[in-house]
Amino acid sequence: MKVFKIIHIIANITAFGMLGAFLVYLLINYNSLPEPLGVHFSATNGQFDVFDAKFFAFYPFVVGFAILGLLSILTLAFNKIRKLGLSVTEKGDKTIRCASVLLIDLIKLAWAIFFSYWTYCVVHQIGMGDGTPLDVFRIFFLLLPFIAVIVFIEIKEKYKIQITENVQAGDTIPVMSKAFRTGHVICNIAAFSALGVLFLRFLLAYDKLPERIGGHFGSDGNFDVYSYKVFGFYPFVAGGGLLLIFSLLTIAAKKIKSTGLNVDEKGRILIRQTLIEVLDLLKLIWSLFFSIWADCVIKQYGMDLTIRDILLTAFLLIFPVTAVAIFVISKKHKQRIPEK
Repeated sequence: MKVFKIIHIIANITAFGMLGAFLVYLLINYNSLPEPLGVHFSATNGQFDVFDAKFFAFYPFVVGFAILGLLSILTLAFNKIRKLGLSVTEKGDKTIRCASVLLIDLIKLAWAIFFSYWTYCVVHQIGMGDGTPLDVFRIFFLLLPFIAVIVFIEIKEKYKIQITENVQAGDTIPVMSKAFRTGHVICNIAAFSALGVLFLRFLLAYDKLPERIGGHFGSDGNFDVYSYKVFGFYPFVAGGGLLLIFSLLTIAAKKIKSTGLNVDEKGRILIRQTLIEVLDLLKLIWSLFFSIWADCVIKQYGMDLTIRDILLTAFLLIFPVTAVAIFVISKKHKQRIPEK
């Protein structure tokens, strides 16, 4: 798997390096940028449809880096999963694992190219063209799931085994409390249901909506982008995509045998539960945010900035609070080495 490691390293250096290089390019040209400047492109023709303070020129870098960060966390979690739960040989398990990581790397490269090009257009105040770059990007993500499914089916067929291997001692994953599992189920039902109910409402209201609707909000909470009503599906695509990513991370957190921290059995359970609870909370936050967004699109009114700011503040606070919680658990449940 030496070739896989080399490709993986090169892909990550390229993705993060490309985004970083365009950040430097933006910083060099920042003082010469006009104010206000175009920062967002129309999904139909690739031209600027939002103009704001030049500070928002950093928007593509922030969003792009956040997406690469999430995908990197997903890769790290996937690498720590002890068993994938598939009826394949050890070689098949490694092959599927490598294929999955390379697929994530390919997605990273695509996002890095997209947001780097976005930054370039913002610096030079030019549109993304006639919409062709956006169409290429859409086609890539439409084809990717089909290609991935075909590849994984082929690998599974090639390396399938008839008899499930016995679980060896020490391979078991700590069982979490019943109360935690119940709360986990409730959080997931609430997150997916909120977005699902709004999606159903949108479908029922779709024919009654005008052909061009407000679909994106400016810094004042009012619509700043009007486009074809088909783009009203955006909050469901974006929200559903985030819920899917957090769900994959949850599955990984459940399957990871070791957290890599020197803690006792109870500490491992508490850390695992903490990570899953955080992911559930992130699901609830983003589900609520995009549900509110969808409701505003359906009714065609602006978004309440107070609710938006509360949700975004909660999102930002989760990460330092989680780090502190894990640190406290690690200290309290540090594994003692028995004396000889």
